[in-house]
Amino acid sequence: ANVPSTQLAACNFIREGHYHRHVRRMRQIYQRNIEIYTCWLREFFPCGICVTRPKGGFMLWVELPEQVDMVCVAKQLCRLKIQVAPGSLFSAAGKYRNCVRINCALPPTEKHKAVMV
Repeated sequence: ANVPSTQLAACNFIREGHYHRHVRRMRQIYQRNIEIYTCWLREFFPCGICVTRPKGGFMLWVELPEQVDMVCVAKQLCRLKIQVAPGSLFSAAGKYRNCVRINCALPPTEKHKAVMV
């Protein structure tokens, strides 16, 4: 049977040790990004926030004061071409409107920082 070239390429990538190097590198990048975003959140957001750092992955979960409606904030950010996931997306009952999930996979930019200020 013919094996598709993409499968052969993936097999060689793993066999030659590139996969583990890639994972180590990405883990370091995500960790650095998470550190930067967390620092910005603590610096620019109100005292009452709670930032939950991932044990794996690159998403931060941020709980803001109850009066903050992240659904409205997310719509405003979308106009600036910045997307965040309001917490209510992760609840069938529409809870967690004051929470947000932030993707830290992409490198933080001055645009991201400016949004937090």
